[in-house]
Amino acid sequence: MSASRKDETISLRMDARTREVISRAAAICGKSVTSFMTEAAYSSAQKELLDHRFVGVDATVFDAVETLLSEPAKVHPRLVELFKANREWID
Repeated sequence: MSASRKDETISLRMDARTREVISRAAAICGKSVTSFMTEAAYSSAQKELLDHRFVGVDATVFDAVETLLSEPAKVHPRLVELFKANREWID
């Protein structure tokens, strides 16, 4: 996050237990409660927005993708071999 001027205020109400957990976590991170909560909220907001990103395409592209997705799955022999292979690095 940038170090821009902070002139906006948000008031929150929470129970004492929630406040204590947040305060302890902020202290462990060496941050103020405000910094900790701001960073956590910002990170959560970015994730939420990315999860709901809209990708617009014209009808031709949409129809082509929809057609491909509605086709039955195809077996790819090389993938079948890969998944059957016993690899040491796979648990």
